[in-house]
Amino acid sequence: MIFNRVWGMPNKNTCSIKPIGEFVKRYLKGVSVDPFARDLDWATHTNDLNTTTKAQYNLDALDFLVLMKDVEAESVIFDPPFSPRQIKECYDSIGKKMGQMDAFRTHWKPERDATNDLLVPGGVVLSFGWNSIGMGQKRGYEIEEILLVCHGPGHNDTICMAERKPLNPSSGE
Repeated sequence: MIFNRVWGMPNKNTCSIKPIGEFVKRYLKGVSVDPFARDLDWATHTNDLNTTTKAQYNLDALDFLVLMKDVEAESVIFDPPFSPRQIKECYDSIGKKMGQMDAFRTHWKPERDATNDLLVPGGVVLSFGWNSIGMGQKRGYEIEEILLVCHGPGHNDTICMAERKPLNPSSGE
């Protein structure tokens, strides 16, 4: 496993942070899916709740991932809002009221399950956030790289993970 720590100017658009954009470009291959794309159009299939973005779809991330279930994705950019405050800001920007259950979505388990379903064996998930849970041990993914991006005092670091789905998911290989 590769582990690096670098500095990058903070930006609400994760992939516009130079070392993070470079990280994504190293791994983004073939048919790709981005359920939280905002204006990032690097993936083959893009989605964002906000209708004013460049995303091809404007669905809830889980609804989008379920819609993509027949897509055989080779890579996925998994860059959801990192905190309940960020979820609220996303909802406020589209005039949607954040419910109590939405505040607990920071684990994104149903979305990760749906991502696992559409990713081909050997495919890569690129996860971003303030924790390193990624796809989780139970799914058998192998961490290939962790990039820790420091943004200076007053900002949380961004943890970037590249994880590869096992070639034989049932055995964890």
